[in-house]
Amino acid sequence: MHRLIGLVFAIAVLTGCAGQPSSTALPAPLAVPESDPRRCLSRVECTTKVSRTLLFVFDYAAAGAPLLQRDGRLLFTPADAPPSAWPALYIRLAQAQDSRFDFNGQCRGERCRVSVEQMLQIYRSYLAGRPCGLRADQCPAPFSAALPAAPTD
Repeated sequence: MHRLIGLVFAIAVLTGCAGQPSSTALPAPLAVPESDPRRCLSRVECTTKVSRTLLFVFDYAAAGAPLLQRDGRLLFTPADAPPSAWPALYIRLAQAQDSRFDFNGQCRGERCRVSVEQMLQIYRSYLAGRPCGLRADQCPAPFSAALPAAPTD
């Protein structure tokens, strides 16, 4: 059942990648260096990175964060999501080519287990094809100290 929901969500996001611009406001994106994996130069590279973004989104939810919603090319933590130890995220998917993925967030709880800057580094690892799975046993330091441990069952 979860795979079916994930497949439907993935198809919806991929279809929306070429859709109209969203009217939902996005916080100012963090700076993007030239070597940042958030850049994509071709349609194929953008499509691959959309798939990697979906993996990141589902791993993020599996780690305990609220599942992001979609509005056009924008993926975001819903405004009515309860405050949690995970930052609320905003990801704008890249356009067809010669574009970038914008990423930002904010901590809505008293304290977040991972800062927005750390989440950006983890997201970059996903886009680069080296997902860490958002678990302490899979992510490099310094993120591993703030992430949940692997299940013991």
